[in-house]
Amino acid sequence: MGTRKFWCHYIGNDGNTPKRRSIELTNLADLIPAIGDNVNCKTPIWYEKETDNYNHSYYNFYAQLNDNVAVFVIQGGLSDSMLERVNKTDEQIAAFWKQWMEGQWEWNTKDEIGKEKDRQFIKERSKQEKEERDRMIERIKQLQNYDEVLINGSWIAEAAVRAYEEAQSPRLPVLRAIRKQNLAKREAQRKEREEQDRLRREEEARKEKEAEAKEQERLTREAEKFKNGERISGCDVVKLCRRYGIAIHLRTVHNLQQVITEISGQGSCSYWKRRGKRRPQFDGCYKTARELYNYLQAA
Repeated sequence: MGTRKFWCHYIGNDGNTPKRRSIELTNLADLIPAIGDNVNCKTPIWYEKETDNYNHSYYNFYAQLNDNVAVFVIQGGLSDSMLERVNKTDEQIAAFWKQWMEGQWEWNTKDEIGKEKDRQFIKERSKQEKEERDRMIERIKQLQNYDEVLINGSWIAEAAVRAYEEAQSPRLPVLRAIRKQNLAKREAQRKEREEQDRLRREEEARKEKEAEAKEQERLTREAEKFKNGERISGCDVVKLCRRYGIAIHLRTVHNLQQVITEISGQGSCSYWKRRGKRRPQFDGCYKTARELYNYLQAA
């Protein structure tokens, strides 16, 4: 089956820009014999091998549209590990799980009941892996009729439309119509998301405004209490000073917010005292409280 060069259409690394270049591809049946005849199907699948900086190989799939044109199959592609799983035979799968099980425990130390449980485990895991392998092969076989995959899919990329246009495919009008519907649907979804984001931002702004109004009302009540000689929290003293433009030293801010629980304008306070630590110096706190008290008295 060998290799051939095609004009291949694909999407660039930005995930959006359609591109076209000549690529030498290899028939997929050489890579995965289980897919069977890959020549006489509607859209034969070919692959291109790529290796990354870590020496890991990946196989990109292309659907052949005519003798010269191929299109990148977005749903396709395999890694080395996936390729190994696809090409495993039933015997290889069963042998792998048997070897794995024997590596977990000593087979000879088990009684007949334990061995039977192990055999059932091997049988079940082998069955699961075979079913997964068969599903992967079936998905690849479906790409051999890529026209139907595109038409029944959820999205048609512009690169696919350009590939079908160059191949002069009779399916082109249908694909164009579907892509137009796709774009209209995507645009409607974008507008809906933008509207939802706008409503969310407005709701958040409204809640923040309400919360700020409630906070200012509370601070006004605390200011009245402070003016009448009652104690208020050190944090509220800081907030009121900032409201009325009264300067506070950073160390005083720390003591009011982290150490003092309540303070009055007459020089009394309660505070948190750590065991084994001396009483902090609150001269700056008393000074700030007096300045705030005098300001409120004069207001």
